Amino acid sequence: MTELLSVEQLKVHFPTRTGVVEAVRGVSFTLGKERLGIVGESGSGKSQTGRAIMGLTPPSARISADRLAFDGIDLLGISARERRSLRGKRIAMILQDPKYSLNPVMSIGRQIVETLRTHEKVGAAEARDRALAMLEAVQIREAGRVFDLHPHEVSGGMGQRAMIAMMLIAGPELLIADEPTSALDVTVQLDILAILDRLVADRGMGLIFISHDLRLVSSFCNRVIVMYAGKIVEELPASELANAEHPYTRGLLNCMPKIGEHRHPLPVLDRKPEWAL
Repeated sequence: MTELLSVEQLKVHFPTRTGVVEAVRGVSFTLGKERLGIVGESGSGKSQTGRAIMGLTPPSARISADRLAFDGIDLLGISARERRSLRGKRIAMILQDPKYSLNPVMSIGRQIVETLRTHEKVGAAEARDRALAMLEAVQIREAGRVFDLHPHEVSGGMGQRAMIAMMLIAGPELLIADEPTSALDVTVQLDILAILDRLVADRGMGLIFISHDLRLVSSFCNRVIVMYAGKIVEELPASELANAEHPYTRGLLNCMPKIGEHRHPLPVLDRKPEWAL
């Protein structure tokens, strides 16, 4: 399997008035042309890991790694300009809620065209045609009408489809999806996952799927990384998630509601100090 991404001992620290917050503490993994799930509670370091790969952490953050490489390119060693040329073109990120990620005063089509023309020298007519084709690829009906709408004029599911189209228009090789379905209802979630599944398969991309939904990840991804307190506590095939051995992963699985079983109140995690070591 071709290795797209190599992460070794990634650390992300934030200095604060009360001391240094260690958001990511020595995370290591590799990614090929596959779907890798990263799961864990809020604050476990999932999103900060994705943002460090993208180069989207705040300037105050301290980022270090023994190796952080995409397709052999040292992401921490290249210039800011070179990093920007990769971001959006070869590495893209779908954020959690489209209403916070799309520009409210620009039409959806204009935002997609802007992304494409930032990375490729194409004319306005060709850019529009490709944007319309990408909107159709993410299963938006009446793409020509939606092209001229603003983000507040579309539903959450359609906004997320538009966000996916914008992130994929330049043909990235690595896609990071940070909770891409958490703001959507269940039926729309399935539509979005089907779109991602088909696009990853057709384009041969690598996908990092960040989520707190263990059931979703176990059915959608090839491998799963479980994070707790900024560290990886377990890594296993997604199909084996139900047989996880680490007590934290077992605790997360045990906290999920089950159809046909009376569980009130739901159990909570009995955290152990050694999990964070």
